[in-house]
Formats: sequence, structure tokens, C-alpha cells
Amino acid sequence: MVELAKETRELELLLRQISHLMNHYTRAYLNGRGLTMARFWVLSSLAADKPITMGELQRRLFLAPATLTGLVDGLVEEKLVRRWRDDNDRRLVFLALTPAGEEFLAEILHYRASVLEKALANQDNLDLEQLNVFLHLLLTNLRYLYPL
Repeated sequence: MVELAKETRELELLLRQISHLMNHYTRAYLNGRGLTMARFWVLSSLAADKPITMGELQRRLFLAPATLTGLVDGLVEEKLVRRWRDDNDRRLVFLALTPAGEEFLAEILHYRASVLEKALANQDNLDLEQLNVFLHLLLTNLRYLYPL
């Protein structure tokens, strides 16, 4: 095994811990609103103006078809997601957020951003714009190295 730089190992650990804490805070927020993290991941993968198929969503979230169907059924029942079949190919099932789903997702994302903002308070010497540029670059490179 090739030895990785100490800084790279530390970055991986920090990103994992940040993700864990953000998910912990988000889970607590969602519990108060009757939503699970799995349903949040479904909502956050959808957009109202750009429908995607169940198959594409399954690939994005790495979920079994039956698991995804159960999650989507609940979101459709709660009127957060709209589901319909393609007119030309009835095998294709499309999904998109409803206006209520858009609003609910915006609330959740606002909460998550407010958690980060509080954590970054009083960090005057932090160049957040530069950090975002770096993280975008890292994300782009990861997507290029290991396409999903």
C-alpha cells in the first residue's frame, strides 16, 4: 500500500467528521418534521424543473429499487414529490419536486447552511470564497477520477 501524505489523511478525516456532524444535526432537525435522512437524500436529489427517472435516482443514491420505491411512495403521499409515467415508454417513471417539496427542501438546506454559518462565526481570517473554490475543484476532480 502506498503511503499517503499526513495532510491528505487528515483532510479525509476532517471531511468525514464534518459530514457526520452535519448529518447528525440534519437528522435531529428532520425528526422534528417527521422526515428521515433517506427521504431527505431523495428530496435533495430532485428538482421541480428537471424531472429524473426512478432509474437515474436509484443510480445516484445507490439504493435498491424496492427501497427507493418505498421512500418515493411516502414522499408522493406527503405531496412533496410528483411521480408519473412517460407517455411513450410506460416503463419510465419520472419524479420531480412539487412546490411544497421545493419549499420543504429549501427550509432544510437553509437550516444546514445556518449550522455552517454559526460554526464559521468569528472566523475573520478565513477566506470562505477561496475555500469554496478549493472544494469545488476537489469535487470536480473526484467526479472525474471515479465517475458514477
